[in-house]
Amino acid sequence: MRRKATAVTLSLLLAAVTLLAAAGVSTADPVQDKKNELERIKNEVQSIDAQLESVTEQYNLTNLRVEKTRARIAQKEREIEALTAELESRKDILGQRLREIYKSGNADILEVITECKTVDDLYTNIDRAQRIGGGDVEIIASVLSSREQVEAARAELEAQRAELDAAVAQLATQKSRIESELQRRKELMSGVEAEVNQLIAQEEANRAAVVSNPRQTVSRPIPPPPPAPPYAPKVVQIAYQQLGKPYRYAGSGPDVFDCSGLVMYCYAQVGISLPHSSYMQARCGVPVSYSDLQPGDLVFFHGYGHVGMYIGGGQYIHAPHTGDVVRIADLGRRRDFCGAVRII
Repeated sequence: MRRKATAVTLSLLLAAVTLLAAAGVSTADPVQDKKNELERIKNEVQSIDAQLESVTEQYNLTNLRVEKTRARIAQKEREIEALTAELESRKDILGQRLREIYKSGNADILEVITECKTVDDLYTNIDRAQRIGGGDVEIIASVLSSREQVEAARAELEAQRAELDAAVAQLATQKSRIESELQRRKELMSGVEAEVNQLIAQEEANRAAVVSNPRQTVSRPIPPPPPAPPYAPKVVQIAYQQLGKPYRYAGSGPDVFDCSGLVMYCYAQVGISLPHSSYMQARCGVPVSYSDLQPGDLVFFHGYGHVGMYIGGGQYIHAPHTGDVVRIADLGRRRDFCGAVRII
């Protein structure tokens, strides 16, 4: 009897455990589910923002290439115009001389001239036209040389135009990708943006200060930089004046900015010209170690795909991403800090 009772008791216990487990599986936690959903969306949005920063700066870099190529094309067109004018002038001189040669009946010279397409052709056939005077040779050579220069310049111009077409096509592709990512971000944030922002705010409020400082990814120590320039305080003051202005990709002020556009705009106000590209801005200054940062220095993140301006006290001003505004952030919280430069 005792053995039978024990078996019954075990069966009842097993049934109870099974019912409890089933109840646990079927019982949902809507608050936790919402937190999980928000966390997933927040992580995806942050991933999109990081990609957008990189693509936007690539867009800015390509835009710089387009502008420089257009400037080279304009210069080459002016050069071709001058060379063409010089060629026409020399052809007029040659035409007068040819008429004189024709009147003199020197058919051999005319035959040589008509066969010559280049300066090398002229000097190859010169032994067949020994009666051509030295002055005539120089006139003919100058015309042929000018023509070669014009043709070479036109070939270079066509190559530059092809380069421009490729860059413009790349620009369009990058712009399309940015707009596609922006739309995806907008759809993700639709309906839950307030909840996501609240969750982010809670996390930032509860996050402990990072003890360890970010380190520059350099293989050798950076020598002490020169002192901060006298215009650095003014640049920082200008950066403060942009706080609250919205982020817009490829924006360079005065009302909207992307990250490199903000830095470019602030330095332009003190007469310093910087390119509209975080990658190029990283090459414009003197490298500065984290411990030597001074207000006005440029700080970089995401492998130089994002830039901000250090303002002292472990803080920097930057234009973060779409949907945000120019604001102050703590440098110590960034795990992707990759370098800094001082604009001298």
